Amino acid sequence: MLSNVTRSQRNFLRKCALVFIISLFLTLVLYSSLDKITDKLNYYFTWFSNHLTRLLLNSGFSINEIVITGNKFTNKKNILDLIDKTQPIIYISLSKLADNIQSVNKWIKYIRIYRNLPNNILHVNIDEYKPFALWKDSNNRTAVIDSEGKVITYDYSINNLIMIEGQNSLSDIKFIKNILESKTQLSKYISACIYVGNRRWNVILNNVSTVKLPENNPNAAWHYLNHLQNTTDFTFNDWSIIDMRIVDKILVKK
Repeated sequence: MLSNVTRSQRNFLRKCALVFIISLFLTLVLYSSLDKITDKLNYYFTWFSNHLTRLLLNSGFSINEIVITGNKFTNKKNILDLIDKTQPIIYISLSKLADNIQSVNKWIKYIRIYRNLPNNILHVNIDEYKPFALWKDSNNRTAVIDSEGKVITYDYSINNLIMIEGQNSLSDIKFIKNILESKTQLSKYISACIYVGNRRWNVILNNVSTVKLPENNPNAAWHYLNHLQNTTDFTFNDWSIIDMRIVDKILVKK
């Protein structure tokens, strides 16, 4: 931890440790009563701790800078508020600080904190969950979820995310991920996906057209619809319902 500390700083720490050891020895010699020894030890420990803190801060161990990276959705101020900048940089427990920051910030997936000595810079590197869609749960609450269906946070407004609805809809989120990542022409028009009867999907395009996909092999039906959109004069905007539930048939409704 202290491999980058300068020689003068290292010598200073050795002297402080020596002062503490001598003070402790004198206390044990001068006081025979256990209670008195305990009280005096507490007194010396508090005095030494406070004095050492001041000496360290005055000797180049204060936090000069805090660098936070990777925080797109995590509030920077919330992180800074958890860092005690009145303490020497070597006093900070990096693992405890990381746990504290992650416990109060739902967007954080991974966090790494390290010191840069002797420049006394504290680095906080954050890897956040990536928002994939909005999901409406059984209590009609809207949550931001990632591509694995993990709820990141509730009641957080993000534009340009599709809405996923329906009982047990997250159990088949892989299908939604596939059609969104397929980069087909119709993918960019998806505004919502509704899981129907715990077995199949309705895909809403442009908040206008409802595509009723079959229970079996919905990917093939989706790609065929894209084929029609690309190679014929068929366009989804002309229809309020595009029913593909019956194999080899498409039923449409204005």
